[in-house]
Amino acid sequence: MSATEHLDAANLAVYALFSLPAIYCLVMHAKHGLVGWAYVLAMCGLRIAGSAMSLNDVHHDKINTTAAILNGIGLSPLLMAAMGLLHEANHSIHRFLPPFLNLWGFLITHLVVAGGIGLAAGSSGNETLLRVGMVVFATGWTLVAVLIWFSYGADAHSRRLGEERQLLSAITVAMPLIGVRIVYAIVTAFTSSNIEGGSLAVRVIFGTIPEYLVMLIYVGVGILTRNLARSRVEYIQPKNQAEVPV
Repeated sequence: MSATEHLDAANLAVYALFSLPAIYCLVMHAKHGLVGWAYVLAMCGLRIAGSAMSLNDVHHDKINTTAAILNGIGLSPLLMAAMGLLHEANHSIHRFLPPFLNLWGFLITHLVVAGGIGLAAGSSGNETLLRVGMVVFATGWTLVAVLIWFSYGADAHSRRLGEERQLLSAITVAMPLIGVRIVYAIVTAFTSSNIEGGSLAVRVIFGTIPEYLVMLIYVGVGILTRNLARSRVEYIQPKNQAEVPV
């Protein structure tokens, strides 16, 4: 096996392992965490499918652009997951947040991110379209970072549940790593004609490792906050009981 095949095999194995805690988190975090953890699981699915197709292509000595596209759009679920986890982290105080930290802000950011990755995935060899798509996608990253920043500055920040603060801290740590991955993708789009993204060492350092770290952060905090749904119920019940006249 070549070095590239070893990397594809490693990705296949690692994301297959990541998918198990991702499914667990999807179930445990229930409806308020559905969006975020669904995207974490989607990231696993895309990487597993892309790596499997790449290995199959090498085995049959052919080039399949579908595998390259699947591997290329893996950035999208990482950033979408950050938005979903931010929404979950803001849930208990959402009534006290400004409108741009609720539905409209998330919807606009979601459309920008989806539009950017859609342009990049649909470029079909058109370098200009690919580059525009990556720049739009980077703009989406900036918007997510702004939403996180204002979430810390919200007047109701101190009212968050402990698990929600852990989620917010986790995505704050993950965002710079996603940023590194996006910068690498942009540099590759503007300077390289190689869709794989340069040498193996460069791909591992700036592509694979940041993604692994982000996934570790996500599933790690997901397991730590697995009882968040129950904590919300326990938080609401005493509040309601206190309002009942004696």
